[in-house]
Amino acid sequence: MRMKWKVGSKWMVGVLLLLMALSATAEQARLVTVSQPAKRKAKKAAKSAPAASRAQMELAQQMVRNAYALGQGLGPRQRVALMTRLLYTMRPDVMAPEKKQWAEELFVLAQQLPANGAVEADSFRNAAIATAAARLAVYDADRALELLDSLSSPVQKLGSQADARSMAARLVFAGYMRNHGTLGAQTLLAHGQKWSTQGGFPYGASATALGKLRPNEDAAEDFFRQVLLIFERGQEGLYGVSEFASLLHQAVAMEAIFEDTAEEAGGSIMGQLRTLTENEDVALTPEQKELVVEALNHVRVSAPKAYEEARKTSPGLFAVRVERVATVQVEAPKVDLGLQVSFRELAAAMRAGRKPDELHQVIARGLQLMNVKYKAGACAECTSPDAQSWALVSLAAFAAPMTIATQLNSIEDPFWRAYFLAIAGQQVGQPTRVADPTARSVPGKEVAEPE
Repeated sequence: MRMKWKVGSKWMVGVLLLLMALSATAEQARLVTVSQPAKRKAKKAAKSAPAASRAQMELAQQMVRNAYALGQGLGPRQRVALMTRLLYTMRPDVMAPEKKQWAEELFVLAQQLPANGAVEADSFRNAAIATAAARLAVYDADRALELLDSLSSPVQKLGSQADARSMAARLVFAGYMRNHGTLGAQTLLAHGQKWSTQGGFPYGASATALGKLRPNEDAAEDFFRQVLLIFERGQEGLYGVSEFASLLHQAVAMEAIFEDTAEEAGGSIMGQLRTLTENEDVALTPEQKELVVEALNHVRVSAPKAYEEARKTSPGLFAVRVERVATVQVEAPKVDLGLQVSFRELAAAMRAGRKPDELHQVIARGLQLMNVKYKAGACAECTSPDAQSWALVSLAAFAAPMTIATQLNSIEDPFWRAYFLAIAGQQVGQPTRVADPTARSVPGKEVAEPE
């Protein structure tokens, strides 16, 4: 009986191995069958995708350089707008040494813009500084940190918007941690401590470092506690308090800190909110009220005990309400009928397969309309063109990549000629079929939908 069981088991094992082999063969055949159509589809997509020749790439880079050269004689605001555009033209690895240099140049130039307290002006200035530091971090995150160290930290006890350094730090910290790993967390903390002497610690950016440290509970807890000690100095405005409350919320959500630490941080947030809002003679703006409400909501979720305690001891905090006025008036974008006709004419010419000379003439007519428009000062205070002009230049560059740079000489205003050169250089160097009317036919529409 024992011998019979052994023989039977060997037979069963043999059958099992045979079935497994057949199953593996069938699975392999199925994978080959499934993968073949996928490979054919990928090959077809790659074949149909537009590609830039070496000559086109060289031309595109020269167009970008020419745009930069045109910007040298512009005023600070227009030059900042142009250089911001150039830094995002083509892939980061294309013209990397020049873009690194331009990012540093933009960082210095943007600080020359007036900081007059107006929200729109300060937002433009701060965004330009942040863009410069963030783009520099793509190439050299250490150098980007050095530049951020050079910025001052204006004290705004009831500030309701981010300063330039806080805006830039999010992307700079991410790049630094990507290069240095968890070892970079303490370096970033040291930089943040320098910046926080007058307020302005980058709480939002610190979430990146905390996320990297999360697998090590003790390291994450220690990092957050060091940030908490800085926050407890009480040097932040409402924006800083709201940012720290957001950091607390993220830390609890990713389980990077202990419950007692979260409650301690929640209590500190409530205390600072009470200090910043207790002066009845200072009325909070709607933006500041919104920051208070956001911070309260973060504490409610992340530190419920501290939240309930504050409801008993500081009922005035919970009386803050955000008034949202629903506006039903929708302003329709202005349509330039002349540019609209020119775009459709060029699209029709491309669909019809017109000769290069004919396309050249159609493009020239459209650019002449644009020249008249911008020369007349239709957008004197603008720092970027309208969507119709942008689309027409992109389509013209796709239709005639080797001649569009010459044709753009018809734009007389140096700023707009430089800006349109940057737009055209993007399309020439990295062509896309999104704006190509010959790529796909759509019934009832003049121009194809983006693919």
